[in-house]
Amino acid sequence: MNTVWKGNQEVYRKLLAERYGPLDRLEAERFPVATDSVERAAGAGEEQWRHQVREIAARYGWRLQYHTADSRRSDPGWPDEVFGHLGQRRTLFIEFKTDTGRIRPAQRVWLSHLADSGFEVAIWRPRDLPTVLRVLGPARQRASLPQNFRRSTS
Repeated sequence: MNTVWKGNQEVYRKLLAERYGPLDRLEAERFPVATDSVERAAGAGEEQWRHQVREIAARYGWRLQYHTADSRRSDPGWPDEVFGHLGQRRTLFIEFKTDTGRIRPAQRVWLSHLADSGFEVAIWRPRDLPTVLRVLGPARQRASLPQNFRRSTS
């Protein structure tokens, strides 16, 4: 296991420990995502990555999850996933990309509009797993677009 992913595994274990207390063997068995999701994130395709994040979100109580099944019949640019957490009264709009995937112009327009309207919006790539855990987990970090994200000029 390379050191980058080993560090992410430690971040995830720390977040679990903050929420559930010390992780003994039984708790580690209850939350196997602590060890397997970090390794699965490396090199994941967009769809695999999206499914992995849905699993993590469900474990942290994000019960409302929406994904357009066939975006070819939808208007272009809408984010891949919308998560809702009833207890926290939060809604996240997430665009999933591989580590090398590019944002299309229509996606840039929608993401910019949603963020400028005050919504929590993010582009998540497999390398962003620590951020994903901080946003979805007990740290409740606010989701945001990357600092280098160029707003739409349309």
